[in-house]
Amino acid sequence: MKERYDWVPWFEELANKIADGGEQYLIERAKQLAWKEDNSKSQLLNYGDENIDPLSFFSILAFNNRTDKSRRRVFPSVEKIFGLHSKLDPRKSLWIPTPRIGLNLLFHGDGDSNPKLLWQLFRQAVQGIDAVEPDDFENALKIHNVATKKLTQVLFLINPKEFIQIDEFTKKFVSLNRIPTRISWKEYTKRTDLLKTIFPGCQFFEIQDVTYLLSRNWLRVQTNRFFQVSTNVDNTDKDYWEEFSSNNWVFTSRPENLNQSPVHMPKRGEVILVRLGSKEGRGIAVVYQNDYEVGWSKNRKLHVLWLNKTHAELPVNRRLVGFSLADEQTVDAFRQSEKYAETLNLIDQLSGRKDPKDESESLEDFKGPLNQIIYGPPGTGKTWSTTARALAIIDGKPEIEELDEKDHARFRDLRFEPKDGSGQVAMVTFHQNFAYEDFVEGIRPTLDDGTESLTYELRPGIFKKLVEAALNRPADRFVLVIDEINRGNIAKIFGELITLIEDSRRLDQRDETRVTLPYSGESFGVPDNLYIIGTMNTADRSIQLLDTALRRRFTFIEMMPNAEHQLIYKDVNGIGCQKMLKTMNDRIAVLLDREHQIGHTYLFKVSSMEKLSEVFRNKIFPLLQEYFFEDWSKIRTVLNHNNFVSRTKIENVFAETDYGEETKYVYERLPDSRPEWNDPNEYRKIYSSQSADGQE
Repeated sequence: MKERYDWVPWFEELANKIADGGEQYLIERAKQLAWKEDNSKSQLLNYGDENIDPLSFFSILAFNNRTDKSRRRVFPSVEKIFGLHSKLDPRKSLWIPTPRIGLNLLFHGDGDSNPKLLWQLFRQAVQGIDAVEPDDFENALKIHNVATKKLTQVLFLINPKEFIQIDEFTKKFVSLNRIPTRISWKEYTKRTDLLKTIFPGCQFFEIQDVTYLLSRNWLRVQTNRFFQVSTNVDNTDKDYWEEFSSNNWVFTSRPENLNQSPVHMPKRGEVILVRLGSKEGRGIAVVYQNDYEVGWSKNRKLHVLWLNKTHAELPVNRRLVGFSLADEQTVDAFRQSEKYAETLNLIDQLSGRKDPKDESESLEDFKGPLNQIIYGPPGTGKTWSTTARALAIIDGKPEIEELDEKDHARFRDLRFEPKDGSGQVAMVTFHQNFAYEDFVEGIRPTLDDGTESLTYELRPGIFKKLVEAALNRPADRFVLVIDEINRGNIAKIFGELITLIEDSRRLDQRDETRVTLPYSGESFGVPDNLYIIGTMNTADRSIQLLDTALRRRFTFIEMMPNAEHQLIYKDVNGIGCQKMLKTMNDRIAVLLDREHQIGHTYLFKVSSMEKLSEVFRNKIFPLLQEYFFEDWSKIRTVLNHNNFVSRTKIENVFAETDYGEETKYVYERLPDSRPEWNDPNEYRKIYSSQSADGQE
């Protein structure tokens, strides 16, 4: 197991060399690394950029741990270029926290680059957690695309003995239901201190490892039996605790009777109580790998993960040496010690012997709304929310704050397959022609394969198939996502089933209700492990016009534009994108209504003038045209009379006619080729106090 943590001194030495060498030192050496097979520059980061920062460097370095191929190429290159004394064997599987694919690896971007701050925080992290300035930590979290998980991960890489990552694997151990986007330094240190009390005496890199394995169910703690081993393995005065502790293993001398020795018995996840003699406890660990399964040998070990590395006095017990099964008296001796009692309680919880001491609801107890509709203007994140809510329902969690590529891949893998009933999430889009026969069941024409004659068959719809799957798999949760739910004729699609989806009318509930389906004649009810999530775009149809029957049976969750969203750049070539979006939406709400605003997702990750111009020309401006039915005066008002709408004066066009005024104006959208679309001044005019026409 020692090699599992060989990366720790390696990263520590590298961090110290970069901290001592400084900016130019890092720039020159990063350029020389074998990032790619052809030795060309990494496309992940422009290493010729004078603003290169060490946090981005370490994040990308860890990213190259994803595959054996990149590990074998990059890590030896780092050792050579930086002159590291520490060595890694790239042929072995190294446990290094790796950034997710699709995660923005950089800690600087257009408009908010602050290399000085990042270098300051880096050097503080190298010195240790006590050297960190709280303002520097919190200001780093304000940088675009930097959140709690990303920042704490890279601090952990830089100094894995002093920092730990707050992620989906550690959060439940630090009493967090969700990972905050931004965490204060005070809260972060509070959570790290909590982990020290849960895993007393353990290093943070050991804690990160064990929480990761436990959360992924790659390590399952078992308590059917306990084992004990003495650090006095050879029955002499020599104490092997330091070797046990630093190498994450335990061992024993050759048993007198190999056939009766239990040294081959411990399985992965079983508990080892470590002690010296009868009166002193040394620690508690769980087995990760047992070399002795094939027999005893001098070089074999029991590789362990430490849960507790503290020493404590134990009640007097009979003398125990070597390795053996732990009897009840030995286990009780550890339980009676204040330093080990909480660890054994944790072991009981992890093994399922005891419910966690947690005020939050368990997986079985949590039950969110069975029927919910997410509504709001276009671009407010309804699709993202649907994915997050569906995964949260499947997992039995209240909410998911962040989604990454792995979550999206899992959402795709959970797609319901009507042919075999596999999967748990079904999706359907309502439209004007969608009917009961499509949703529940109906008689449909089909061609006979043999005679090619037209026949008719009873065909179940997506809702009926999903209900059948939910009934067959009561332990699982199922989700039906109905996109554009307001565009369908609810009475026509749901029919009599509109009553069955009510919470109290579900199967096994107080007012359980069943109906007889009109085509098949089957008795039909809806189980309570089927959840329905609908979405509706308020720009298509006002929420007030929604079917009353639907309104009474669904929980409505509004999603409105958030101009201050962290993924919207505050400064793009001097343009305040957040202020611009808020100003336009305020005007739209007055000129039209609040349901036809512009969603914040249109401006997500728009970090350059070119991207902003493209989004405005191809998405935002067409949306304004749709909203106002080409009422150019209102469009111009929303844009504060900038030059995106051209106004041409036409004179004498109705001369000598009875039509009226001879002078008229013609309005047109500015052609895409015009330079105004790429002029920052035109975007600043939108939220300036004075209009482009000179009007206040």
